[in-house]
Amino acid sequence: MIQQTSDKKWFDQLVMELRLRQVHGNAIGDTVASAKELLSDTGQQAEEAFGPARDYAAALELPAAPKHDWVRKALWPSLLGLLAFLLFNQAVVSSTRSELLLISPAQLALLATPVVLVAFLPLYLDAIVRRIWVCIAITAICALAGVMSGVATPTDQAEAWLALDPLPWLIGSALVMVALSVRNTIRSSSTTDDDDITDPSSGAASSTGTGARVIVQVTNWMFPILALAMLGLALALR
Repeated sequence: MIQQTSDKKWFDQLVMELRLRQVHGNAIGDTVASAKELLSDTGQQAEEAFGPARDYAAALELPAAPKHDWVRKALWPSLLGLLAFLLFNQAVVSSTRSELLLISPAQLALLATPVVLVAFLPLYLDAIVRRIWVCIAITAICALAGVMSGVATPTDQAEAWLALDPLPWLIGSALVMVALSVRNTIRSSSTTDDDDITDPSSGAASSTGTGARVIVQVTNWMFPILALAMLGLALALR
């Protein structure tokens, strides 16, 4: 039992390491199957046979997507969605109250904080994956910056750096969020088989349950869902 638990943890780490290196799913499946077959023949533990999972993954030469290809395909659209949501969040209260959208330099700096953190994600992605406290810290900083941006909102037009009609910004940001969600939905439904981890002995890819598919769709539509919640809250507090 201890050996099975230890080996499972090792293989989970191996898959994570190969995913971080953007190795294709079918290559990951082949690697895992070959390693398990060798362990079955020798009776060794995975750590004993192959060493640390991280070092073993680094030593393999497997087909992978171009380095940082996910930045173009996933990060930049997510960053644009975040920008649109932050802009919507600022404009919705002013729009529901028929007021101008007032913006101060401090407010802009606070709103830029989560955008900058997301933009530089490739530099510390490994730290987030390997250390949960880094993920918690980044999330806390983004949440605090969002709260403080509301506090820094000018209460008088004379204090504002910019005074804008909120309606065009509200509609424009909403359209951007919906367009990105539609794009992500289409893209997730037409994902190539290269991304599936396939067991070569059976030819079957690891199945995606209904719950996982729901989570994917909720993630795709996260910003519009949150925007609707903010709109409802703004209307309730108007």
